[in-house]
Amino acid sequence: MSELQIIPLKNNLLKDWKLQEVKNKIIVRLSELHINDIKYKNDNEFLILICNLIEYLVSKKDNIDKKDLAVDIMTTIFSLTPEEQNQVKNNIDIIYLKKQITKVSYWKLFKCGLKEYFLKKSAK
Repeated sequence: MSELQIIPLKNNLLKDWKLQEVKNKIIVRLSELHINDIKYKNDNEFLILICNLIEYLVSKKDNIDKKDLAVDIMTTIFSLTPEEQNQVKNNIDIIYLKKQITKVSYWKLFKCGLKEYFLKKSAK
């Protein structure tokens, strides 16, 4: 299978692959944390977590609609109705206007990378 990776994905295929990859990573992460419980269906903190994960994983060049991805993830986890999907979209707009969706700073990524580097060195 690995020899087939020399043929790259392009355009819509690459976008769809990236979309599924991000969606799967987020759903797996929520499952690892054991917070994909129905009680978080209408919780804005849960929605903020999903939006921040999307913000971290998706870049502008990926050309992915982040709001639709967040609604898709919520629908996959909680089987939302169309009315509930509209409510989630409205909540995302409110969260965005309150500037609660933030990108992880490069400084924080740099600090974590240094910490991992030195912890690996000291472990050997």
